[in-house]
Amino acid sequence: MSQIRKVLALTGIRSEYDLLFPLLKRLNAAEDFELGIVVSGAHLTPLHHYSVHQIEQDGFHIVAKIESFIWSDSVSAKVKSIGLIIQGLASVLAEEKPDLMIVLGDREEVLAGSMAATYMGVPIVHIAGGDQTDPSEGDVDEEVRHAASKLSHVHLTMHPAHSERLMNLGEEAWRVHTVGNGGIDRLASENGISLEQLAELLGPDVKGQYVIFIYHPLSSAIDMASKEVEIALEALSELNVPVFIGAPNSDPGFTKVLDVLDKFASKPGFHLYRNLPRAAFLTLLKNASCIVGNSSLGILEAPYLGLPAVNVGERQRGRISGRNVQFVNASFNEIKAAVQKALFDKGFSEQAIEDRYVYGDGQMADKSIEILRSLPEKTRLLAKKHIFHA
Repeated sequence: MSQIRKVLALTGIRSEYDLLFPLLKRLNAAEDFELGIVVSGAHLTPLHHYSVHQIEQDGFHIVAKIESFIWSDSVSAKVKSIGLIIQGLASVLAEEKPDLMIVLGDREEVLAGSMAATYMGVPIVHIAGGDQTDPSEGDVDEEVRHAASKLSHVHLTMHPAHSERLMNLGEEAWRVHTVGNGGIDRLASENGISLEQLAELLGPDVKGQYVIFIYHPLSSAIDMASKEVEIALEALSELNVPVFIGAPNSDPGFTKVLDVLDKFASKPGFHLYRNLPRAAFLTLLKNASCIVGNSSLGILEAPYLGLPAVNVGERQRGRISGRNVQFVNASFNEIKAAVQKALFDKGFSEQAIEDRYVYGDGQMADKSIEILRSLPEKTRLLAKKHIFHA
């Protein structure tokens, strides 16, 4: 039997953990890997209903919990949170001495984890690097994603164009692998709960046509977030279709967004849910008629389901997307027209299913674990060469 590799995975929020889950499950079951989870951020807060409990229920070994969430809408709170994660990881990495550390995406945990692991001499596996967004006013996630990639040693990307972008940034080709989006693994392999069970949780509106609304604040436009949410929900209120509203992430601006969501949740036809069990959310997503807002779900996972998506505002602009997506400004009329098209235009519904495999075919975990098995020894992984193109 080959040597056992010790792997730590860092997770800070439910949405990112759900994308990691298929690979973590495979690693946890493999005899040639020893997996430990480092939990931080929103997982440990009431805002996300202590989603650390889901990780425990999934049977993973949590090696450390790093309390890093600061309840504030300020950008400075986010910076302080990064510092807390780095401090916590310094002790964890010194004690655990992993062979690899896995991070995913472009949140603050990824940057903090990549910085700490680099200084501690731990090779980093970065999932979902090389992606690109292009909001007109900028977004810190873009800089964080690419900074984490340059600190990382192995890249598991969601799309061939992302792999090409990383190599254009100077990453060696042997370190870069296109594997797809782990979220699609879950859509392909998990059934969720029954519609009757979902109705018991959320009410009878789930048995007909309905819309999911999820909106996260954009770092460069915090003050606009609550206004954009109000405009979008006012537009949806005129369509007489039930709306199931998800809570925002923990980025600056989230408390003002929550205030607006709470206001609409008291109106007929609007339902606010917070941190639904994974199986319940899967059923909610699979039976939806449209997803509205600015969540990456509309770009990354919805195409696989043929689910129409209306992306409101600047967040997610510039990303590779399927024909299921309509990008609109935060305009009452644009949002209303786009959702009407998604719900009632049969031709649009038919084209939405045509780009199912934009971000993979549900084999991300299988591909990734074989890549991790084939990696060279630690010393070679750490010896990065940056290929600068003339």
